[in-house]
Amino acid sequence: MKWYLVDSGDADGEKNMAVDLAMINVAKRGTPILRIYGWNPPAFSIGKFQKMEEINSDFLRKKGYSIVRRPSGGRAVLHHDEVTYAVALPEYMLFKSVIRTYLELSKALVEGLNTMGLKCEIARKRSKERYTDFAACFATTSIHEIMINGKKFVGSAQTRKDGMILQHGSIPMKCHFEEYANCFSLSHSLMEILEERLKNSTTCTLEHKKLDLDDVKHAVIKGFEKVFKAEFVPFKDEFNWRKYVSDVKIWV
Repeated sequence: MKWYLVDSGDADGEKNMAVDLAMINVAKRGTPILRIYGWNPPAFSIGKFQKMEEINSDFLRKKGYSIVRRPSGGRAVLHHDEVTYAVALPEYMLFKSVIRTYLELSKALVEGLNTMGLKCEIARKRSKERYTDFAACFATTSIHEIMINGKKFVGSAQTRKDGMILQHGSIPMKCHFEEYANCFSLSHSLMEILEERLKNSTTCTLEHKKLDLDDVKHAVIKGFEKVFKAEFVPFKDEFNWRKYVSDVKIWV
């Protein structure tokens, strides 16, 4: 089946999230989209329903990192040294169940990433802690997310709109535990607890294999080609992303 493939390169947080929203309207025409991208400068995204009171906006401002609101749910992510994927496709192509859709998309990611020598597996149960126990996405693992050696490796989030699915997720190349913990409005002792939690619960590409960004990008593409029988063609049009900036922008 024909899929559009978009390698957007790096962009700032607002453009990245606005383009993800714009993908939904394009995919409504019936052709699924896989987009791969990065973040420059690094950015901090919070879930659609997450409160800004949890976020240390002063620290992020000093670092020069933008803060953006994702159209999807879930908890906050520091986007720094990572490959990000986004998929937009009609709901009828997969399942009405969010959990089942996670599973199918995770199968494609695992299939591709494991061709690079990464020993990924799909989580069959949630972390003991609820995801709301921590403001950081990578502090807990949800069912059907991707792990390596029992640690969370890929953090994903999903939303539905007008019969369409949008799922996007972070594949970290490097881990920035201390910096990630500092992004939250916490006392010193709680920040140390979160940092330790992240060290114990999270892993990244370069902890397991010497790969570069292109290696990971190609792996993701291979996984979708195999699992979804995707025949990728370049998307030569323009995403009308500017109309969505106000939906993702956070004023701090």
